[in-house]
Amino acid sequence: MFLQNISKFISNYRYEQATVESITTVKAAFLDFFGVTYRGIKEDASKIALNTIGEIFSTNENSNLKATVIGTGIKTDVLNAAFVNGVAAHTLELDDGHRGAQIHLGAVIFPTALAIAESYDLSGKEFLEGVMVGYEVGILLGKIVNPEHRNKGFHTTGTVGTFVSGVVASKLLKLDETQILNALGLCGTQAAGLLESDHGGSMGKSLHAGKAVYNGLLSAFLARNGFTGSGTIFEGKEGFLKTMVYDDDYDAESFSLEDALKDVGKVRVRDIYFKKYPFCRHLHSSIDTALKLKASIGEEYDHIKNVAVKTYAIAADHNNFNPKNLEELKQSLPYAVAIALVVGEVSVDEINQLIEFGLLDNYSTVDKVNSIKNLVNNMLLLSDDKLNELYPDKRPSNVIIKLDEHFRNGVFQNITLLPKGDFENPFQLRDLIDKFKGLNPQYDINNLTVIDSLEEYTMKYVVRKLNG
Repeated sequence: MFLQNISKFISNYRYEQATVESITTVKAAFLDFFGVTYRGIKEDASKIALNTIGEIFSTNENSNLKATVIGTGIKTDVLNAAFVNGVAAHTLELDDGHRGAQIHLGAVIFPTALAIAESYDLSGKEFLEGVMVGYEVGILLGKIVNPEHRNKGFHTTGTVGTFVSGVVASKLLKLDETQILNALGLCGTQAAGLLESDHGGSMGKSLHAGKAVYNGLLSAFLARNGFTGSGTIFEGKEGFLKTMVYDDDYDAESFSLEDALKDVGKVRVRDIYFKKYPFCRHLHSSIDTALKLKASIGEEYDHIKNVAVKTYAIAADHNNFNPKNLEELKQSLPYAVAIALVVGEVSVDEINQLIEFGLLDNYSTVDKVNSIKNLVNNMLLLSDDKLNELYPDKRPSNVIIKLDEHFRNGVFQNITLLPKGDFENPFQLRDLIDKFKGLNPQYDINNLTVIDSLEEYTMKYVVRKLNG
């Protein structure tokens, strides 16, 4: 059975197997996760999630297992702390991801690992073991099921993310192979997340991450206590692959996962990407390209007559020209490009200010907001066949701007093949620190040095140090 082999890998994996490059990458990812989540807890989706948990559940003061809700000082039970941290990690659209697997991993892995590692006071090495197997298995499963899974309308962060959380929890709870197999079987039957939540302008997208964490943790705890799950939930005739990935002609008996299993333990964690802008990743190449053009035209954006964005089909489908709320805005390619061309900065604070100035309203008295709306009204989005052929290995975008008579009807254009933050176009550590400081200007950045020597501390100490 496929999951039986995965379970064996999880059970046998040791910190010493990880390369220095992989450990460095996951530490950078942890730093990035913490900064995004520390700020993300202030967003409406996170506040609502935290308040709702408080309404439904008692604090259970008698429980010895407590975990921290990042950025609040609040401690609650393991399941609910992890759930809220999962929501907060994903709500800003700034968490890490993987291009080929088409999944946001850090928003699922770290809330799971932190909740268990803090409450059981595990070592930094044990924490990193759990994180590593999460990235390894998450990337592997995501690459197996995509792009077919995503093309059917499933949000991989919610679906495969449930397996990933179960993987991390199983490792850190030290389940044996049989228990891990049961946990993954339970994860598979709870795996959920529809892209309509993403593109429909709702908070459901961040709920996917929170619920993946919650369900993965729940599965591992249940399995530890003897609750059974289907060992064939992934490849069985009524399992994950059959119902949520491939078409009706999929034959479970003839489908081979042997090639995929050869990659177990060999996944390159370094291939994850980090995000610079609080928009869907599919929009980042267009933003990068628009910012290059902004450097050429400066403050002359009012002389832009029209804009054409040529990109791959999935990016071009983010064609909301009239977003009604923040969640819809984060999925709007026209607005992402227009904001870059007018403002020259695409940050959480800048977007919040634009919304305050009427960006999502029918009327505004602020010139920059009206300039953005004017550009959106004069923008054309095109799915380009040649660029589409480059996807998913690349995420290309060609932005073309035509200027008015004042600039002799001049035309400027530029193209980006891979957005900033991918392995081939990487962030430096300084970029991640700057991102952290931009999101959390009042935070004492010196607290982050504990991540450098994570292996030397217990996770209770690490969490206490990071939370100041």
